[in-house]
Parts: sequence; C-alpha cells; structure tokens
Amino acid sequence: MKNYNKKLLIASLLAVLASPAVFAGDDANGSGTGEGAATNGMNPGDTQTATITVPEVALIDVTNTISATLVAPTDAGDNFAEVTASGNPDYDISANISAANPGNTRKIVATSSQVPLGWKFTIDMAAPTASGTSVAGATLTNATNGTAVDLVTGIKNVAEKNLGLTVKIAPESANVMPSYTVNTGKTVDIVYTITADN
Repeated sequence: MKNYNKKLLIASLLAVLASPAVFAGDDANGSGTGEGAATNGMNPGDTQTATITVPEVALIDVTNTISATLVAPTDAGDNFAEVTASGNPDYDISANISAANPGNTRKIVATSSQVPLGWKFTIDMAAPTASGTSVAGATLTNATNGTAVDLVTGIKNVAEKNLGLTVKIAPESANVMPSYTVNTGKTVDIVYTITADN
C-alpha cells in the first residue's frame, strides 16, 4: 500500500512539472515567446512591444497687434528715423521634425503682400533655446511682397513660449520719404509660417 502511494505521488509530481502552466511568462494571450533569462531566481519573463505614434506639429503664435508712428524730421533734407513697433511682441512655438529624417530641420519665415512703396520692415526673431539660428536683419519691402523671408532656421524639436520678436519700420531708402497717411494708420499684415528648412 505504501509503495502504491509513493508511485502515485511521483506520477502526480511529474505530471505537474511537465505542465507548461507551472512556468509563468507565457500564455495564450501573450507574445508566445516565453523568453528571457532568469533574474534573481525568477522564472523567464515575456516580451511586450509598445508602438508609439507621434503626430506632426508645426504651431506658431505671434502677438497679433503692433503699432508704430514715424516721427517727422525737423531739418530739411532729413528722412524719417527708424522706429521700433510697440506692443511688446513675442511668439510661442511648438514644432517637431520627422523621426525618419532626423537631419531635416524647419524654419520660420515671414511674408507680406501689403508693404507700401518706400517702406521697410526689419524683423528680428529670437531663436528657440532648444535649436535654431536667428537671421539678423531680415527685411520686408514692397519689392519682397509675396516672397517669404527667413527669420529663424535650423529648428528641430522645440516647445517654447515668450520668445523675443522685434519689428522696426523705416524708409527703405534714405533719400526717399514714404507717402504720408494723413490721420489714419496704414495696415500691413505680416504672416509668420513654420516650413521645411531643408
């Protein structure tokens, strides 16, 4: 009787040890690998694969209203002096580049189709601290109407707020005065865009 119980116990243990359910790390809903080296005496683990999708982002928000008043010269032969637009302009940017092409960069450009003859807008835009290079002295004139002018180049992955932006207005030529606007201000729209740099 004792011998029979002993054989039954051994057979039961063998059946349990042979069962794959005893070893954690693989199941019908898993990857089916059941792989991995044992760590600290633990059974081998299973592998989980995470797939992450990151959308493309290209957002820029610029202070939408600025103003400037050119000061009339007091000596004959002088032209208007350059003035800096008021309104404490700045900008926010959120942009990323392609993971498949990490060498590619973005840039910020400005365009206008409304700069009157004789006027010049000089725009200085601070580059994000994460990446980018400012283009000093970028200008919009009547001759550039409809043409994009680079302001910041070499932008990669950035998300920053309250970056510096300065807009200066002056006569395009020292010898040619801009036409006067009587008592009404002349409105000029400047469009800022994030686009491919290379």
